[in-house]
Amino acid sequence: MTALQKRMRPLLGCFVEIALPATTSQAAFNIAFSQIELIQNLLSFHDPASDLSRLNSAQGRAVNCHALSIQCLRLAQAVTRVSNGNFNCTLGSKLIECGALPTHTFYRIYGDDLLDYGDWFDIELTRNSARLRRPVLVTLDGIAKGFAVDCAVAELKRAGIAEGWINAGGDIRVFGELVLPIVVRDHKGAEHNLGGLQNAAIATSTSTASREFPGLLLDAAGNQLIPLTSTVISRSAWRADALTKVAASIPVSQRAEYLAGLGGRWIPI
Repeated sequence: MTALQKRMRPLLGCFVEIALPATTSQAAFNIAFSQIELIQNLLSFHDPASDLSRLNSAQGRAVNCHALSIQCLRLAQAVTRVSNGNFNCTLGSKLIECGALPTHTFYRIYGDDLLDYGDWFDIELTRNSARLRRPVLVTLDGIAKGFAVDCAVAELKRAGIAEGWINAGGDIRVFGELVLPIVVRDHKGAEHNLGGLQNAAIATSTSTASREFPGLLLDAAGNQLIPLTSTVISRSAWRADALTKVAASIPVSQRAEYLAGLGGRWIPI
């Protein structure tokens, strides 16, 4: 088994842990963490200066965006479309109402006119700009964390790192010859040993509801889902991340087949 060294930093609203071969320089870790921090700065709904916040505040006007922002928006738009809205990146207004996202100035300005949710066609993208066709708020919380993990892995591979893994708050991707044991905790606190993960990604989303924080996971129409845990394996972390939200909206009897058609493998726990 390859000897590994690990580093951890607070990013993406969680702790991000990276494990690379013991001979890896600190510079390689810095490359990966810097890429994740860049994605955080570009796509955070919480940061008023992010590309995402500038898009939401523009409401109908085109906004120049970083290439990585455009890439993630395209992926979110595509999953919204192919999942028939079971993943929906235009739920920002509804999530603010639920208390799950912050109330920015643009929400206070446009709040009365904003739709609770929209659809994939409400986002217009060019090579370097984005525009909202209708008064919706885009949130990438259901995909950006996995996207950041994938971008960091890509940077590590470009730097010549052959194997390792990144864990961003349960969004995990393993690359190379490593096999990483995976244990998932469900919404009741029980642990499930899922075996080993190799050259793949896994993501878990847990929906909870309480009086203090009324619902973290919504369906395509903005309705709160019952507490459950959704775990999905895929080739990329962004896809696994997004498909956990799709899984929560699909009846259990159809879940495995539906997710397989979207490039994911549902893990019942």
